[in-house]
Amino acid sequence: MSTASEDNYKVPSLNAGAIAEYLRAHPEFFNDYPDLLIDIKVPHASGEAISLVERQLIALREQNDKARKRMHELIEIARQNEELARRMHQLALTLMDAAEPKDIFSTLYDNLSKNFRADRVIVRLFADPSFVDTFAGVEFAGSAAPEQSLFKSIIEKRMPLSGRMKRQQQVFLFGDDGDDITSAVMVPLHGDGWGGIMAIGSSNADRFQEGMGVELLANMGEILSFILKPWIVES
Repeated sequence: MSTASEDNYKVPSLNAGAIAEYLRAHPEFFNDYPDLLIDIKVPHASGEAISLVERQLIALREQNDKARKRMHELIEIARQNEELARRMHQLALTLMDAAEPKDIFSTLYDNLSKNFRADRVIVRLFADPSFVDTFAGVEFAGSAAPEQSLFKSIIEKRMPLSGRMKRQQQVFLFGDDGDDITSAVMVPLHGDGWGGIMAIGSSNADRFQEGMGVELLANMGEILSFILKPWIVES
């Protein structure tokens, strides 16, 4: 004859969630019952059942493989950045030896197009040239160019901006035939009373993404601004 308390007693139900919570709360469980690690069989992608220990070893090897692959990727990125920094340094030295602005710009365009896999590279200076004996070049938009308001924020912050340009910026920099430029980096140029933009554009929308690292180009902008200084009328 059972008592009322025995009749009302119910064995607590166990489910997968409860078991999982228990094991998380008691990570030492398998230390007390090591034989279970061998007895428990876990389905594997091959279709065969393997022990939990084997499954853990496989998982660890997969994690190690991923970590090793990521490490190699980071090493390769570092190597590429080091090589790019070396080329940018050499470019700066070459620009310093340029005899006149047209040489500066042509060298700059050729080099950056190659090193950054760019489809278009252009410079626009919101400044007046300090020389009058030769044609200044299309790079000199003039100190009174109304378009400089389109780049006011970039120039003032003195930080490159990458991603997709605004329509007016794109037309001014690359012309009406620049619709194929779907991503770009705009690097600010600046001096005493003047500013400008060096733009590197690509037809690949993923080439220059918003927020990408552009430290090398920021440094190049500083160097180019210094190199152009003697050729610009400063206030």
